[in-house]
Amino acid sequence: MKKIISLAAVAVAFMGTTFAEGGWNVNGYFRSGIEGNFDAKDVETRTYKDGKYYGNGRSRARLNVNYTQDDYGFKFRYNCDGFGLNANDETKFNWFNQGNIGYMFGYGKFLDGKIIGEVGKLEDFYTQSEARFGYSAMNGYGARVLFAPVEGLYLSAAATTYRAEKFTADDDKVKDKKANPGDYKLDKNLITLSAKYKNDDFAVAAGHNFAGETYGFFAVNAVPNLKFNVEGRHHSKDIAMGMDNKTKAKNDDGEDTAKTEIWELLNYNFRDFDIPLEAGVYFHQILIKDDSSIEFYPHLSYAITEVVCPQFEVGIIKYTDSEKHKNRDGDGQSVTYSITPSIKFTAGKKTTVKVYYNYDKNDKHAVGTTLRVN
Repeated sequence: MKKIISLAAVAVAFMGTTFAEGGWNVNGYFRSGIEGNFDAKDVETRTYKDGKYYGNGRSRARLNVNYTQDDYGFKFRYNCDGFGLNANDETKFNWFNQGNIGYMFGYGKFLDGKIIGEVGKLEDFYTQSEARFGYSAMNGYGARVLFAPVEGLYLSAAATTYRAEKFTADDDKVKDKKANPGDYKLDKNLITLSAKYKNDDFAVAAGHNFAGETYGFFAVNAVPNLKFNVEGRHHSKDIAMGMDNKTKAKNDDGEDTAKTEIWELLNYNFRDFDIPLEAGVYFHQILIKDDSSIEFYPHLSYAITEVVCPQFEVGIIKYTDSEKHKNRDGDGQSVTYSITPSIKFTAGKKTTVKVYYNYDKNDKHAVGTTLRVN
């Protein structure tokens, strides 16, 4: 808590001394929803249309604060996730804790912006993926140096706590009183190298954290109204993954194994043909030894007016090992599917409401509504 208070004090002091100079930008959103299942069974419906979730995914409040000048600036994000109907002991939220700080860092630009230095709790705004998940192999507390030799190209070297290991009571250095339990180890796991190049026609990015995480991204922007991108992430067998950053993938022998996850989006908007139709498909592959899967989600939307837009999506998942993916009766299944028609209502540029129905092979029927306010 002391660390949070100290960071907040620094931020307030910085904002107070520079507010008169201008350059401020504040934005954010609130997102929540509610869903009921006809069979009184808890479900979570998923969709990847426009990179958003339907249904009772975790509610979120987010506020971004940016201060920019020609040669320096400051970025801060406040997050609160997990509140609402789905909150429980595992996802219990707190409006004021260290986890609410998505990022908080200052930066400076040198040599006409060809070199950029960042320090604080970092977020990658230069070399990350621009697709569904925005993969990046660095965040957390630390520092980074970027080199921008030509327009559109960024080369990055960072040292952060993202994958850093901590000393335990059993470590020799702790026993010798050269370190304390919980201190971060100064080794290669701190280091992330990444790069990105982007122009009007395409974008490509990649990065590697030396603990064993690698990501890549590619997008085509040259065709009007066509959106195509691919992003992927690979975890070696030595590192954890997941929201809790603690779970490791296992093979059939119970041994740690590597995991690769890939997303592809192909989407086209027919507005140039005076047709208010948008159609596309998301592909998702999870590659794990003895337990891989492939998913695809065709979707379309038709804007009747600027306010009302019906949407439709089908989701199909194929498993390589059916016995590891049971249906509600406890039987193994190699394929499952879902169907989700919905209607999106848009109020100006600020508010979106969706009302949907979902049929899932395993969880049967559900209805719900979501709200997002920017």
